[in-house]
Amino acid sequence: MKMKIRPVRVLFAAAVGFVAILAGCSKSSNNVTTGVVLPAQAIRSTTLNGGNIKGVILADSTYTVNGDLTVLKTDTLIIQAGATIKVNGNRAFYVQGIIAGLGTAAKPITFTTTGAAQPGQWGGFQCDSAKSVTFLWTKFLWAGGPDSSGGTRQTIGVSSPIPVDIEDCWFVGGQDNSIGVYSTAPVKILRNSFYGNGTTDGDCIDFHSGVTGVVAYNVLWGSAGSAIKVYTSQTTPLANAVTNVAVYNNTCLESGFRRGANEPGRGVLVDAFSRAQVFNNLLVNNYWSLDITPSSDFAHTTYGYNYFYVTVDSLRQFMYPAGEAGMKQSSDIIDSVHLGANNPMFVGYTPPPNPSNRIIPTNFDFHLAAGSPALGKGTTSNAGISIPSGAPGLSADMGAYVSDTTGGKGNRHAAGY
Repeated sequence: MKMKIRPVRVLFAAAVGFVAILAGCSKSSNNVTTGVVLPAQAIRSTTLNGGNIKGVILADSTYTVNGDLTVLKTDTLIIQAGATIKVNGNRAFYVQGIIAGLGTAAKPITFTTTGAAQPGQWGGFQCDSAKSVTFLWTKFLWAGGPDSSGGTRQTIGVSSPIPVDIEDCWFVGGQDNSIGVYSTAPVKILRNSFYGNGTTDGDCIDFHSGVTGVVAYNVLWGSAGSAIKVYTSQTTPLANAVTNVAVYNNTCLESGFRRGANEPGRGVLVDAFSRAQVFNNLLVNNYWSLDITPSSDFAHTTYGYNYFYVTVDSLRQFMYPAGEAGMKQSSDIIDSVHLGANNPMFVGYTPPPNPSNRIIPTNFDFHLAAGSPALGKGTTSNAGISIPSGAPGLSADMGAYVSDTTGGKGNRHAAGY
């Protein structure tokens, strides 16, 4: 029997859990105190040696994780703004219940390693049986350390039909997928920045098995595999579970080189019985730019108003790869004849791609300079595009950094992390 999604109930349960835990912040007391009133379920010990965990990781505090941590299915873990969590060794968070990282622009949360600042130092968030996953303004640095078999792990992996809401976060130097969702989950992946993820494999965003939702205003640089992968099933369509995602106003650069020619990565890939709406994306120097395959649900996939720029001669033929279903649209900004045509005029960018570089160069800044030909060239029509409630609409500018930031439009990050 297939599990039916009840997102309203799950979100209500999540909200109740948040309120119950955070209520302690506002409780009054008859005792005179000059200190900060902590939440009722505050996690006061800043050394976490493994085992089960629930409650509130406190704002502006630094915690050290020395063992694997599990959020049980009846529990909730809240991480407050400004918290720093340093993971000692290849430890991971296993989430069966609810997890919410509630960072802010002024006070982002940071998950990092106590070791060297290099890929694959800790195990990330394995949320295969979670009830809800929410991260806002959170930095995930150097995750993807090996599992018990020696294989790399995703920074955030979800295999349950639950709400997944990841907004304004940074993913830096992971060893596998940054975000992998393999279920009929409703997702909002908005305004995040992905830098240098994946060794010889791994996508920034990888959806399978009936994911629905939106991927918008993300910056994705230097992925081993694809920047954005939309996929349902390798062999047969899944009954009532077609992956269907709106992919718009993303900036995808230099993806696919570390995986190489045998299975090239793409800026955007729509494959294997999935469908998508692909508009206003800025695709720069990807191994393959936009690939909508013959095995996709092509009849129900719409695309156009995408912007292409390559500075390597061999990449011109793969803006729309030959033999695939996707073809050049009249609304695209594309020139596959003249190398270097349609320079989008980034504030800072020096080609050509360097596939071995996992650390984004300090001079790279993918904001659009004044006078960029990518400004005002997109579509703002939402007709036929499945945008979930609470997600921003399309921008008239191409890519993630746009001039109109009303209504949640536009990536909010400065260059780097």
